[in-house]
Amino acid sequence: MFRIKRARSVIHSVAHHGVSALSWLHPRLGEECKTQGFKEIEFDLIEGNITSNAFTPSQETINAFSALKETFYKLAIGENISISDLYSTLIIFGFERGRWPSYCVITLSTVEGKKISVKVDEFGRKYGPLSKYGAHYS
Repeated sequence: MFRIKRARSVIHSVAHHGVSALSWLHPRLGEECKTQGFKEIEFDLIEGNITSNAFTPSQETINAFSALKETFYKLAIGENISISDLYSTLIIFGFERGRWPSYCVITLSTVEGKKISVKVDEFGRKYGPLSKYGAHYS
């Protein structure tokens, strides 16, 4: 089994990458969310699918999410985290102010029942306890 500290590092790196322009998701994902009336989009990083019901992504968005999944896998493997030890890893992008995400939350659940969550703002910084978007994650 892997160390929780290493898993937290991996999901923080993925969240930080996910809100950056390097992920190729933004601003397209924000525009698609606005057009379709979504404030949040959830993606399963293990299964590789969008779990937000009725959301219709463009092919470019699907490709960008697939690349984000590959980034997650590479980072996890680099930290000796076996995907078979994970039950689920969900990433949520929230859009409060426009085309770029206002926040990103990743929750990793192990097959042993442990949960780890990390929440970052649009700049990739961890949210603090006084965050306007909710509870402290880290």
